Amino acid sequence: MINTKECLGEAIKLVLEHKRQIDRELWEGIHLNTLGIRKGDSSKENLWKWFTLAVGPGWRAGPAPSLDRRKNMIKEFDRWYEKVTSKILSKYSGQVAMDKMIEELVKIKGIGSKIAGVYLRDIVYHFEVWPQLKEYLYLPIDRHTKNILVHKLKAFDENHAPAVGESYFTKKNRCFQENLSQIHKPRVEFDYFWTIGSKFCSFYLCSFCWIKEVCRVKSPIL
Repeated sequence: MINTKECLGEAIKLVLEHKRQIDRELWEGIHLNTLGIRKGDSSKENLWKWFTLAVGPGWRAGPAPSLDRRKNMIKEFDRWYEKVTSKILSKYSGQVAMDKMIEELVKIKGIGSKIAGVYLRDIVYHFEVWPQLKEYLYLPIDRHTKNILVHKLKAFDENHAPAVGESYFTKKNRCFQENLSQIHKPRVEFDYFWTIGSKFCSFYLCSFCWIKEVCRVKSPIL
């Protein structure tokens, strides 16, 4: 790990200055208004809307799932929702509750750690369902966030950062997530680096980037 606290502390401060803009463009515009998802609504029907789009295999890319697969997904989601609402949240709190929600979610066929983390990030953080768990959300790792953390900011060595889709419960990922928590809470807000990766890094727009002051590897194109 190289200068993690200093580098990430400044970078997260810079990117969160644009949080309102990002939220307005994505979560309030497309996800909430267009899809009709309601903030703070923990009903199964409301959470199912986003599950089918953000989690269900076939919705993100490729053909839609078959009718039989969709029926099975509904049953699996129903079981997860029932366990969360009737057992997990009534018996556990904090990190333990979050961990158990993830453990049950990845039991659904086709759902891995990354997608489970993304789904819980969306409903807890952005849709404000079960907001008491916000500080216990893990940072989902995708290629954009890992590229920023490892290659652009050089805040982590490659072998100290978890792989894309790696379980949150491996020793490496637990250590990584704890390091993030010591720098900024909620750690899930480091996910705003995804916007940097997709908005600027992907198109070599270094001169316009919000965190260019702390980036250590600017594109040679500009």
